[in-house]
Order: sequence, then C-alpha cells, then structure tokens
Amino acid sequence: MNSNADGKFWGWPGGKNLVYAYFVVGIPSFAWFAFVYAGADYLTGLHQYRVPLYHSAELSIPLIPAMTVFYNSLHLIYAVAPFILRARPEMNALALVWFLMTLVGGVFFFIIPFEPGFSLPDSSQMGMWRGMFEFADNANLRFNCCPSLHVAWGVATLDVYARSAARTTRVLLWSWAAGLSLSTLVLHQHHVIDVVGGLVLAFWGSRVLYPGFCGRNGISH
Repeated sequence: MNSNADGKFWGWPGGKNLVYAYFVVGIPSFAWFAFVYAGADYLTGLHQYRVPLYHSAELSIPLIPAMTVFYNSLHLIYAVAPFILRARPEMNALALVWFLMTLVGGVFFFIIPFEPGFSLPDSSQMGMWRGMFEFADNANLRFNCCPSLHVAWGVATLDVYARSAARTTRVLLWSWAAGLSLSTLVLHQHHVIDVVGGLVLAFWGSRVLYPGFCGRNGISH
C-alpha cells in the first residue's frame, strides 16, 4: 500500500483522513508531548542538579531574529502531514515515531538535566520578529535541552516526507530541516549538543522506526 501511488507528492487526503490525521492522531500525539515535556521540566525544577553540556565559545553565537521564521515553521511541518502521508497507516507510523522519540527525549531530560547558558533574549532585540518570537518562546520550557525535541520532531518528519519526494523537493525539505536546526542555535534556545542529540534521535525515528512500522503494514515507497 502506498499513499502516493498516483505519483504525486502532494494531494488531497479526503475529508475523513484529514479529520483522522488532525484529531485522532494529532491531538493525542501533542497531548503526549505536552505531558512528557512539561512533566520533565517540572520535576527537574524541583532540584538543583544540572549537567553542563556546552562550551563557553558557544555563548558568542550571534542572535539572528529573522530565523524565527524557520523556528516557527515546525507548526507548518505538522500541518501538512495528511496532504503528504495520505494513508492512515502512514500517519499511524509517524505518530508512533513521535511517541517514541518523545519518550526517549523525556528519559534524557531526567538523566542529563541542564538549562541553556544563553541569557534569555530580550524582546527589544527582536525588532519586527518580536511577536513571532514571543509566540514561540512562550511554549518553551527551561530545562528540557538535550536532545532537542524541536529538532527531532521537525527533522524526522521532513525526512519522512522526503522518502516520497522528487530530488528537487528532497533538497528543499532537507534545506528546511537544516534551517530549522540552525534556528534553535541562533535564537539561543539550544546548544550544539542539543541539536546533535536531536538529529540522532530524528534519524533513528525516520530511518529506523518509520520504515519498520510501515513494513509491518505492507506500505512501500
């Protein structure tokens, strides 16, 4: 079974599949993320144990407010999922990838809790990007750093999309993934080790877990 059997990367999934993707798959996935992410941050905040995982040289990374566009594009990455993964087994497989990556991330948040060495960006530094940055920053918690789930969820999802894309589209998707990852650094939300950890988690999800889940359901690409 192949959701892109018509040869099109993008297509209308049908009303029922759209509802299924957003409500049956999407809402539980993000509820799980919120439970693990907020729960780990809360429990870490109850003690003072921290593991420093960054080099002082990283603190000189410049703040680039315009990269807020890439940072916030994570929401768009999720929103287009049913238009690319147009079969329910594919959406289920991606949701399982999100679930397991979040679980692994939560475990590491407990084992190696720390907070970024950057000072929180002042809104006055953000210029025209202030509103967009504050929208993103309000959802960020302080102690969940390594691996970056922002990177893991975004890159894994884009890499899954790239499986059924033509070469030019794959380049665009991977460029998007690179911009998303870089944005976490130049907006001072994460350090290098966080991004590296997020990438490892992402490729485990997209290159190992997702094909395995799809194979069990007879899906080919």
